[in-house]
Parts: sequence; C-alpha cells; structure tokens
Amino acid sequence: MFMIKIKSIILILLSFLFISNVYGLTLKISSVADPYASVFRLHEEAISKLGIDMVFDNNPPQDTYSKNMLDFAAGTSTYDIVLFMPAWLADYSRHLEPIGNLSSKYGLDFKLDDIVRTYRDVYIRWNGVDYAVPFDGDQHILFYNKKAFSSQINKNAFKKEYGYELAPPDTWDEYRAMAKFFNGRDWDGDGKTEYGVGEAWQRGGYAFWWWATKFLGNGGVWFDEDMNPLINGPSGIKALENTLAIKPYTPPGTANFGYPELEAAFLNGEVPMVIQWASTGKSAKDPNVSNIVNDVGATLVPGSRDKYGSIYRRPGLPTGWIAGIPKYSKNKEAAARVLDIISTPEASLQAAMLSTTYVDPWRKSSYYSDEWSNLWPNDPVYSKDYAAALRTTAETGFPDLQVPGTYEYWNSLDREISEAIAGNKTAEEALDEAAKEWNKITKRLGFAKQKKAWNLQYNALKSLGIKYRPELAR
Repeated sequence: MFMIKIKSIILILLSFLFISNVYGLTLKISSVADPYASVFRLHEEAISKLGIDMVFDNNPPQDTYSKNMLDFAAGTSTYDIVLFMPAWLADYSRHLEPIGNLSSKYGLDFKLDDIVRTYRDVYIRWNGVDYAVPFDGDQHILFYNKKAFSSQINKNAFKKEYGYELAPPDTWDEYRAMAKFFNGRDWDGDGKTEYGVGEAWQRGGYAFWWWATKFLGNGGVWFDEDMNPLINGPSGIKALENTLAIKPYTPPGTANFGYPELEAAFLNGEVPMVIQWASTGKSAKDPNVSNIVNDVGATLVPGSRDKYGSIYRRPGLPTGWIAGIPKYSKNKEAAARVLDIISTPEASLQAAMLSTTYVDPWRKSSYYSDEWSNLWPNDPVYSKDYAAALRTTAETGFPDLQVPGTYEYWNSLDREISEAIAGNKTAEEALDEAAKEWNKITKRLGFAKQKKAWNLQYNALKSLGIKYRPELAR
C-alpha cells in the first residue's frame, strides 16, 4: 500500500511538472485556411485540458512560404506550428525541430510506421531526418458523372464515333477524346448542352499541378541524375499538348479556375469529369453543396499504355500539407503535444472523413479502415470505389519536386504553362523556356548542392519504383 501511494505521488508530481511547462500557453498556428484550422478545433476540448489555447493565422498558400521564410531568415518564428507544403521541406528543414527529438524528449509516439511510404519516406523526411508529421495527404483522383457514362445514347454514339466502349478514361488519349465527345452535348438529359471536361489552370500553382499529373502519368521525372531538366522532354510536351487540346471543351473562365471553381463546375453538373483533389469526393456526396449526390463516381486518373498494353499510372500527389515546429518557438513541448493529439490514427481518420476539413488521409490504417463503407451507407459502390482510389493513388502516386528552391522552380514553370494556355506559346516553346529558367535557378543556387539534393529525392523515388519513362509519351 505504501509503495502504491509513493507511485501515485510521483505521477501527480510528474503531471504537475508537465502542466507547469505548458499551462496557460497560447499557441500560434499558421493554418493556411479555416477548414485546416477546423482540424485542430476538433480536439479543442482535449487540448484545452492541457492548459493550451490556440490562435490561427490563415495565410493564403501563395503567401505562406514567403511569410515563414522572412521570419526564419531573422532567426525567429511568428508561429509555434507551421503548415507547409512538403515540396518546401528542403528549405524549411534547417529551421524546424526534428520530430524524433520531440518524441524522445516528451515521450510521444507519432506512429510513423503507420504512414504510407510516399508520405513517410519523402514528404516528411529530408536527408534522413523526419522534420514534420503529415497533415493532409493530397492527391489527384478522377471524378465522373455516372449519367454521362451510363447513358445508352451516349454509349452508342461514342462507340460509333471512336470504335471503343465509353467508360471512365484509362489513358490521356481517351481523356482527350471523351472531352471532345461530351462537349456541346446534353450528356445528362436535362435539356441543356454542357461542356466536356474541367481543369484548374489559375496562375499560382494550379496550372503547374494539373500539367504535372499528366507529365508524371506520361513517364516524366523532374530531372535526370545530372540535374538536367526533363520537363521539356517527350513526357512534358505531350502533357501540355493534351491540356491545349482540351481547352476548347472546358467552361468559360477555366484559365482562372482554382480548386473551388473547378469543384463547383463538377458539382453543378456542368462537366462530366474532372481531375480534382480527393476531398471533392466528399463534397460531391453532400446535398447542401452538390447537385450530383446520386451520380458521382470515383476512379484513378488516366495514365499511358505501354507497348505491352498495360496502363502505366503515376498519379500526382499535388501539394499536400505537413506540420512542423520551428526551432525558434518558445513553446515546443506544447506544440508537440498538440500535434500528437491531432495526428493519432483515430484523429487523422476522423478529419479525413469530414467534408468540411478539406484534408485527405495519409495513414495506412485510414486507407484500410472499414469506416469508409459506413460513410455513405446508401451508396456502398461509391464508398468502395472512393476508398480504393484513395488507397491506390497514395501507394502509387508521384510526389512533388522537393529540393531547395522548389518554390522558384514551380513559379517559373507555372508561368510558362500559363503562357501556353493563353495561346502565346506552343507547348514546346513554353517548356523549353521553362527548362532554361530551371537551369538558371540551379546555377544560382549552386549546381553541386542542387544535384546532391535532387538525387536524395530521386533515390527515394527509385525505391518506390519510380523512374523516367519517356517512351510512354511517344
């Protein structure tokens, strides 16, 4: 009995020591957007019991990088937790506290073995060190309107015109053909003619991400081992030519579409198919925002057919978000404990299943959870297809570029792609100019340093089975 009392006293003292370290603190969190802040608010009660309050600063994605870097350059940080794109990890890493250090120091377990390899080995790790925990496992999925693809009128007309069956496209060539076929047709039988396809081409990242999904699916890789850009090779040119070819079949204003505009076009029934972030699959089943609740389907984005007839797919994993703790924060323990709470398998699955959070799953246990079948009990086929698309995309997806200066590489390529979409340049002219700019960026940042950094990522990609396949684009 005496020993039990001693142990109880020790536990109380340890608890008091912890509370004294964090109680009464207010954590400042760079949360990008309010739906992301809502992920933290889901656990506000548990976090509050630790004596921790939270305030959120929703910097737009395009401003997040520059604001954080301005702080870091001065050896400070406005925030205790920063959400940032994995593509920026090479630049952020030297300003962040390694997650392993925090785990050991505070007795936390972020269950890294439960993270899908792409996110674990590439997105949170730089030079062998884990600097963040995943927050949003972004990925591109093809969503389609079942009315368009199941209509016997459409099926007969398509078969007559193209010689093969109408079904969600397996290849980028089929994608282009179907966009042309559906455009100007009353494909859903509502008495109105609609458009053939929707994409997001807004400057500031979208044009780059939608091109990248095609580039990667055509066998593309960012650089070769000697740091020569491959964006203007066969894979890149075919990807951009596909974009230019479908331009006449998109709704007016597509050049300015971001995520919300593209989602709205699909949910309103204006287009029969879109490549979108996976969270659109949840919004499409929400009757408060969707007109196609009973008509949505989900599958993998198209790929390329090799000489043996097999489909090569490397769907894009555009952006994603991860959470790190700046080493300049004075509240690292409290920040680590908050990340521990919001990233548990149970918490991350909960966030991924809510349409209001915009976040997608990133844990293995989430992808294989039976909970997906319960999410839409009236549509078990969609529940199964959506979960399968999430899982397969995460396991086979191609990560964004992740080297120092990625932000600059992105911007220069995004600008040139937008020039081509605007009709000012051909696909080849735009990508050749982008490749020249990439070489200039590499030279300015230091060729040897950049080559070493890229090969760190390329080796990680090779371990996932990814390699350059330009023959797929020919």
